[in-house]
Parts: sequence; C-alpha cells; structure tokens
Amino acid sequence: MSLSRESSFGSIEKLFVWSVVLELLLFFVVAGQSVSGIGGNISRFLQFIFIVLFLVRSILRPFNALTIFNPFNKYFRWYLIYFIFLVFSMVFGFFVGAYDLYNSRLDSDTFINNSLVRPIFEYFITLYYFIYFAVLPIFILRSKKGIDYFFKIFFFLFFLSFLLGVVDLALVVFFQYEFIPRHLSDFRHVGNRFHGLAGEPRDAFVYLILGGALLFLREIWTGIKFNRGWLFLIFFAAVATQSTSGYLGFFMSIAMIFLYQIRKTKMGSIAFLLIVAISALAIIFLSIINSPRIILYIEAAPVAFEALQNGVELPRVIMAQIVNIYPLWIRWIELLDNNFLTSFLGTGLGTASIANGYILAEGGVLNPHANIIRIFFESGFIGILLYITSFLQPLREASRKIENAKIMIIPMFMVLGASLGHRSAAIFIFLGITLSVLIHKTKHSRQGSIDDN
Repeated sequence: MSLSRESSFGSIEKLFVWSVVLELLLFFVVAGQSVSGIGGNISRFLQFIFIVLFLVRSILRPFNALTIFNPFNKYFRWYLIYFIFLVFSMVFGFFVGAYDLYNSRLDSDTFINNSLVRPIFEYFITLYYFIYFAVLPIFILRSKKGIDYFFKIFFFLFFLSFLLGVVDLALVVFFQYEFIPRHLSDFRHVGNRFHGLAGEPRDAFVYLILGGALLFLREIWTGIKFNRGWLFLIFFAAVATQSTSGYLGFFMSIAMIFLYQIRKTKMGSIAFLLIVAISALAIIFLSIINSPRIILYIEAAPVAFEALQNGVELPRVIMAQIVNIYPLWIRWIELLDNNFLTSFLGTGLGTASIANGYILAEGGVLNPHANIIRIFFESGFIGILLYITSFLQPLREASRKIENAKIMIIPMFMVLGASLGHRSAAIFIFLGITLSVLIHKTKHSRQGSIDDN
C-alpha cells in the first residue's frame, strides 16, 4: 500500500465524507430495514453513488496511478485474521448443525430468505463495513483538506444533533411534546429519552461516545485544545438515553481501560482514574434505579430464567429483548452439557439469527442488538479477543511515531466498548479517520525532518 502521494479532494471525496457521516444519523432512515438487513438510510444511497463514481474514475485512470489495498498491511492484518477465524467458525458451525434450515419461519421461494444465503451475505456485510468505513478513509482523506472537511461536516452535524436532542428532551419533560421521531420512515417517538438525530437512544449513545472520542482526535490534528466541559455534557446526554446496551458498553469500556492501563500507570494516576470511573458508574447506577424500563428488565430476569428452564411462556418485557437473551441461554445449556467448543470457537456469522428463529416466528433478520452477545455466539471467546485486537493494534502501531497520539487509546476503548454494547459502524469510522490523521501526521513529520536536515 503506497500512501506517498496526496490525492486531490473534489466532489467525489466530499460525497464520500457525507456518506460516512450520515451513516450514524438514523433519523434519516427513509425506508424500513428490509429482510436483507440493509437499512434505508440516505447514507446507503450516497454510498452506492460514491462506489459507482469511484470505480468509474479508477477504471479511467492509468494502472500505475492506482493505489492497491494490501490486507496484510500492519494496520489491517488483525482484522484479516479475525475474518479468517469467522470463516473457520462457519465451517465448525456447519458441522455441528448450527446452519440447519428452519423453514417454518422462512419463505422457501424467496432466495434472500434462505437461511444458508443470509449467513454468506453477513460475511459480505462484515467485510464491506470494514473496507468502506475503516480502509477507504485512509485512501480518500489523504490530504489536509480532506481531513479538515471531514471534521467540519461531522462536528456540524454532531452539535446540531446534540442541540436538537436537548430541545427535544426538554419539550418531552416539560410539555410532554415529542419533537423528533426516531426515523423519518415511521415517525415513531422514543419517549422521555435523549436521542437527537441518531435514531434509537441506543444508537444515540454510541454516536455521542464517538463524538467525544473525535474531539480528542481533532485536538491532535489541529493542536488546539477543546473545552473539556463538552465531555461532561456528552456524558450526561449519554446517560439520558437510558440505553441498557449503552450502559453495558460503558462498563465494558471501563473494564478494558483498567485491564490495559493498570500495568503501565502510576498509582496516583490509577487513584484519579478510579475516582472518575466510580463517579461515572455511580451516576449511571442512579440513572438505572430511576429508569422504570430498566427496572422492569431487572425484575423480570429471574422469572425469565425460570421460564426458559421450564419451557413456559416468557414475560412480555423479556420477549422484547429475547434476541439478546436466547443466544446466551443456548450457550449456557451447552456449557452445562460440557460442550465448551462452541463458546470458544462460535458457530459462524448468521447463526445467532437462525437460533433466535427457533423462538421467534416473525421471520426476517433476528440478530442480537448487543454486539458483544452476537460476537460471542458467532465467534466465541477467541473471536472477541481477535475483534478487540483488530481495532486496538492498528492504533498502537500508528501512535508509535506521533507525539501524544497514545492518548487516542482511551477514546478507542470508549468507542469499542460502546460498539460492543450496540452494533454500529462507529467503531469502523473511528478507526478509519484516526488512522488517516495519524498516517498523515507521520508522513508530514517525517518530511519535515528531511527538510530540516
């Protein structure tokens, strides 16, 4: 992979930026999610146009002017390893019967609904997300103008979403008037919860964490410190989403940060981090005990366990989250039967949806909302470790040559934890733009050293 030449930044590159930034603003979903799992966000339409124009331009250029993507590059090899392991998990899952057809919920005359076709499509989606959102930014945003434009558009929409989200929440709390629906496609409202233009509150939680992380990246890029007060505002907005998956993601972020930092941090810094973490967790705990919807889940959990054990009807509140619960129940039963391989290796992409089809007859794509549950079910504990490494290791590689860039490790853990709580393209976008910034700064700092000499 050659990054020696900066490309011009024109209309196609600007289209790419908009297609990436709008991906997370699910307010702009104009059509419901189809059975294929591809949502109707405006960003998908922009992505299609960009890909067509990009391919046409590439075909018209001389071959020696093209930059070729090398999947074995140090920034991408760990995700390649993770993807290869997913294929191995699929082969293992096929032999243990995880891909057995469940035709009672599928229309056998419809190609896309075939339960063997959908998992294969999941592999395409997984590869597409990584290439489009994590790899392409490195090639498209190769100039200062391109990176500046990304930050300009992202933070314009981010702060607009934040402001509208605060107004919407205030109108709900004080006047019981819901201003912003979750999607343009259905105009359904989410009640007394923060969400802005990000769609569901759980999507808004991830979006807010990404915005906070990118503030640190912009600081490295521009050298201008941002007002740390924004972090408190973003945190309280995230708490106001009342998102169970968001809180779960926050807990995972804190756990990963401590496991990673505890060996290399002084005792004084550890004490400070503990105080900050405990304070944040205390605020989230207060939010949980004052959230009727979360309390319903907690109270129904013991009943749900007993109902699953005895094969009786589940509480309604649990059925609303059964896509997250039933895959864990399957693995738990397997562990009780001394079947440890599935928990370590998983059974391949798409098997979580197939498993949920045995308890939900509604059909369609039934993937868990919590990404950590899906990754665990489909690639096991080994897959979780490879997934985390595939995002952490590239950042460690890129930050070795940039002063103060190691500070981005903490924001990476925050976005990674949020994306484990709820599946989102945010983690891919964060990796892509972070690598773009660090690679650009590395190249120009090296060039500056040459010029000085």
